[in-house]
Formats: sequence, structure tokens, C-alpha cells
Amino acid sequence: MDEASALPKVPKQRRQLPEHLRVPWGFWAGLLFPVVWFAAQVLIVLLLVFVAQWVPSLKGFMDAVRAEDVVASFVLSVASAFIGLGLLMLYLRRYHTGWKTLGWRRAGVLKSVLYIVLIIIVFLILFQIALALADKLIPGFDPNQAQNNEFTKNAGSHRSISLIALVMIPPIIEESIFRGFMFPAFSKKLGLVGGAILSSVIFGLFHGQANIFIYTTILGLFLSFMYVRLKSIYPGMVLHMLNNLLAFWAILSR
Repeated sequence: MDEASALPKVPKQRRQLPEHLRVPWGFWAGLLFPVVWFAAQVLIVLLLVFVAQWVPSLKGFMDAVRAEDVVASFVLSVASAFIGLGLLMLYLRRYHTGWKTLGWRRAGVLKSVLYIVLIIIVFLILFQIALALADKLIPGFDPNQAQNNEFTKNAGSHRSISLIALVMIPPIIEESIFRGFMFPAFSKKLGLVGGAILSSVIFGLFHGQANIFIYTTILGLFLSFMYVRLKSIYPGMVLHMLNNLLAFWAILSR
């Protein structure tokens, strides 16, 4: 038996992945993560509602959440972010690895800036084409539907809180989960293209309404491409933040 035949067999698809995308968790872990993340948030809200029956201050907080109070909603938004990070930490500990496995690595500044500028230009062109096609092909589709939540509705009167909630927190959490955790897990089974598509579609679904789904799905594909090329999710976080900042500025300008 020669040395080549004595080596352990590596699945073909996994062997084709770039080294920085070879994560120890698999497809089903990637698919279940957003479900568990969402379910954990729902359970915590239900627990708060239950306990609020006996705690007046907590009842006032939950009433404020239902009334779409920005401060109360911000607290829940931060809690959601910590839940996501906590789940990621559990996986990292389970597989005895660190945050670098999720793409938390340094990236070349000049190369990152070049990619960000080029991708913004191409992304905006493709998004307009996709939006026009959806408008023609999907009955009742509204390409100009505004994104409405408690932060966008009150962005003008609570700028600092809305800025943190919409621009700063989501890119860190979402890039870690959708690009750092889910994209490589899906790619092990589906290949880079399949992994990018599936993780980006789920990323789009998490943003709700149809026009935002198209926008964020296409954005997710470009963010996946950046991660493959730059071997870090930091540039993706920056691009994601710039995208959200432009959207936040547009909201304030309405």
C-alpha cells in the first residue's frame, strides 16, 4: 500500500472548500441555528410576559414594547444580539475552536476598500434590475414599500438609539451568523454557490417584506463572495454598516 492510498479519505466537496471556510459543524447545524435563535427570543418574550403579571415594573416595560417604544424595543434588540452571540459561543466551545473560525480575522485594508467600492456599484445596479423584474412579474409587488419598525418610525426623535439599533448592531451579529456560521456549513454540502444562495435567502427572509427580501438576498450573495475572497467577515461588516447607514440617512431624509 502506497502513502497516497493510506491517507484518510476526505469528502470531495469539503476538499474543494477554501481552508478558511472549513468549519467543524455541518449543514443541519447551520439550518437549525436561525430556528433556535428565533425560538429562544420568542421564549424569552413569553417568559417576560408571564412574569410581568406579578412584577409591575416589568409589566410597564412590556407595555412599552407593545406600544413600540424605542428605548424598550432597543433593550429587546440588544438582548436578541446577546442571544445570538451566546449561541455562537456555545458552538465554538462545543467544537473547541475560536472566533477566527467564524471569520473574525484581519483583512487587508486597501484590498477591502477596493472590494467594498466595486461591490456597492455592481450591487446597486443588479438590485435595480431585480426590483424592476419583480415589479413586472409579481402581482401586487410594491418596490417602494417602506421598511417599518419602531426604529424607522421614530428615527428622527431617537437618532442615537436608532443608529445603534439599525446601523451598528445588526452587521456584527448577522455577519457572524449568516456568513461566518451558516454559509460555510451549507457550503460543505452544497458547494460555495449553493451555500451562498441558501444562506442569503434565509438572510433575506429574516428581513420580512418582499422588496427588502430581494435587496438583502442580493446583498447576502455579495457579502458571501467578499468572505470567500478576503477570508474575513470584517470587510462584510463594514459594507453591511455602510448599507444600513445609507438606509438610515434615507429614512431621516423622508
